[in-house]
Amino acid sequence: MSKSPVCTATLAALVVGVGLPATGLADGFPAIGRVASGFGYYNVDKGFDDKLKVYGTLDAFVNYQDSDHHSGYRLAGGGAWTNKLGLYMRKAVDADTVLELDVEEGFNLNRDTLGEHWKQVGTLRLAVAALRTREYGKLEFGKTYGMGPPTFADPFLAVYGSPYTYLTAPPAGKGAYYLDLRPKHTLAYTTPKFAGLSLGSAVSFGFDDAASSGRTVRGKGVSVQYADASWILLASYNDYLSDPRNDNGNQRQTHNYLKAASLFHDFGPLATSLSWQRQDVDYPGTPSMTAWSVGVSAPVGKADVARLSLVKREIDAGDKDAFGVMLGYDHFLRPNWAVYGRLAFIRNRPDASVTYAGIRVNEPGDDPQNVSIGMYYHF
Repeated sequence: MSKSPVCTATLAALVVGVGLPATGLADGFPAIGRVASGFGYYNVDKGFDDKLKVYGTLDAFVNYQDSDHHSGYRLAGGGAWTNKLGLYMRKAVDADTVLELDVEEGFNLNRDTLGEHWKQVGTLRLAVAALRTREYGKLEFGKTYGMGPPTFADPFLAVYGSPYTYLTAPPAGKGAYYLDLRPKHTLAYTTPKFAGLSLGSAVSFGFDDAASSGRTVRGKGVSVQYADASWILLASYNDYLSDPRNDNGNQRQTHNYLKAASLFHDFGPLATSLSWQRQDVDYPGTPSMTAWSVGVSAPVGKADVARLSLVKREIDAGDKDAFGVMLGYDHFLRPNWAVYGRLAFIRNRPDASVTYAGIRVNEPGDDPQNVSIGMYYHF
């Protein structure tokens, strides 16, 4: 089962979950259109008919990596897209209302990860039920997309193989919490578009006592979005509690405040992005993290895509800043099948040890770098 090219009308339905508003891209951002077949039906297909589809992605790459003290070759997966298998169902209630259900399992081809995966079946990447209407917007519940920073702040979609994914991770310290792109037990609502604007909100409930330490609400977030054919503006604010930890004999959680803003502009063949995000941890001694990112993507020829990402990470304590660059090219054999190349590195300050894509960093100040060639296929 292959997918046809995604038209601009379909692109206009990309949702917050992949970092772009449900109110759309109109006729702009052609490079996004060329890679959109990997987002899955829940993110892209905003029809109002009945539908039942199995979908997925297979991704593998071979690379050469060097981090000053270690180097070598490796075969792995997830360099461009997360390997996944999903089931999407949609039922029309009337001409303007549908019920949706999407269940998606992720996996990888890395030796250790694949060997452990079958012990973790059921820890789904996505498990959501939604009610979507033309007039009132979308209400959804489950392990679904929250209001966190957009994945499109990174032209490489914040995947396993991208330095952005690791340079925007929270700082090390007590109470620091990594906000999942798809928080579980989340109730989210997104309004329809009014004069280019759309609002989103989400609340995540701590039904699992081991994760919430008995609290009812784990976190909440809001977002505001504006979009037209050439501009997209996004801003969000989230407050999530960390995992419980032992603090002098007491179970303690800590508030993590995450703020983000992104600006996307389509210049025609060239699309650019500028993003800022900050995470403040409400615990003495745990530093805050600020990240700036710049992205460029452009269609090449009849089907290919070129991308560039620059990311600067700033930590408020110690000499722990870091800077990352990734350059990539995707050559499409078919709209859903591509060969890709990636060249990337991270420059760590003397006390920083940020790495990515499973590259081993032996000491603070080591600089991981990577050259990879891979292939992905969406079905």
